Amino acid sequence: MKDCEEILQKKGYQLLDIRHRDGKQGITGKIKNETQFLKFFSLKKDDIFVIQHPQYIGSRYMKWVELAKKIKKFKLIYIIHDLESLRKMFQDWAEIFEKIDGGMIRTADSMIVHNPKMMEYLADERGVSPEKMVNLGIFDYLTKEPLLPLRENQTDVVVAGNLKPEKSGYIYNLIRENPQLKINLYGVGFVKPEGKAYDTSYKGAFPADVLPGKLEGKYGLVWDGADTESCTGTTGEYLKYNNPHKVSLYIASGLPVIIWRKAALADFVMENKIGIAVDSLQNLKDVLSKITEQDYAVMKKNAEEMSELVRKGAYMAAAIEKAEGIIRNH
Repeated sequence: MKDCEEILQKKGYQLLDIRHRDGKQGITGKIKNETQFLKFFSLKKDDIFVIQHPQYIGSRYMKWVELAKKIKKFKLIYIIHDLESLRKMFQDWAEIFEKIDGGMIRTADSMIVHNPKMMEYLADERGVSPEKMVNLGIFDYLTKEPLLPLRENQTDVVVAGNLKPEKSGYIYNLIRENPQLKINLYGVGFVKPEGKAYDTSYKGAFPADVLPGKLEGKYGLVWDGADTESCTGTTGEYLKYNNPHKVSLYIASGLPVIIWRKAALADFVMENKIGIAVDSLQNLKDVLSKITEQDYAVMKKNAEEMSELVRKGAYMAAAIEKAEGIIRNH
């Protein structure tokens, strides 16, 4: 979200800073929260107000947004980071997220959507007019870290993120099923597997803004769930609709991507020739061995060229301009 703030401020947007306090502070804290939402009424007619969606502060803010928009008649652009009513990760908050997503749909003059698959879902299942939606393409990843040079005998695959077995069980199955596959792991929660030898190295955890300068490998892997045969569970299902920030990290690092063929971003990866799409990870070493040096060089070059764009916020900047155009033309 901070990357989006920076991109918007460079385009001349002013930050409307809402300081939300934990509701456990009692009645005083709740009152202070409500008064913060009065800042929405500082907006003027035809001002363009951009909200990064969702805000994880309960659902009352959306009621204030709806009321303020009705009275002040400003225009609303939503940048969708997640559709929690579709993601279904936080079941205890399901009702709240349904209210928040519903409020966004009711009040949006335009919305920046991850990809065509998510646009199709919003149009078909939630009744959003296609004319309101802008296809982002890929999330940007602002960083000034230099790209690492590709070395001889480079590690095959990089995996960055939450490495806990309960979150990323596929990693441990991948290691067992492909013991000759060279893997570098970055993140928290890695548990060293027991048993036979494998060619996996844990490289540690790093801040997001410096991570692109740390990733050593030929490909970045985008997968989810426990299995290597397919992406499974609610997170695996959500890959059919969302743009994982992990893809942006790998592209910012100049790494071609390995992604599940049914993932929403698989089409983007293949069309831009920045990686490969696979049905399964079970024979990944064999799949990679069949990629020629020439084919890899093309993917590497394209990933590095796209890296220049995501590093400077080009995709979000272009999407905002399109969303502004939708508002001007209606």
